[in-house]
Amino acid sequence: MARGFTEAIGGTLHAEDTPGGGLTMVLTVRTAPGRRPQQPDLPAAASP
Repeated sequence: MARGFTEAIGGTLHAEDTPGGGLTMVLTVRTAPGRRPQQPDLPAAASP
């Protein structure tokens, strides 16, 4: 269902391994014409 919705709006959806275990789903969609992409507020990567 998620993949069908994503493809219908012209985006992509893929899975990545999550550091420390687990799964992260990455959803990518285009910005609206004339809008500048914003940097999302993501947590900083963990240091080894």
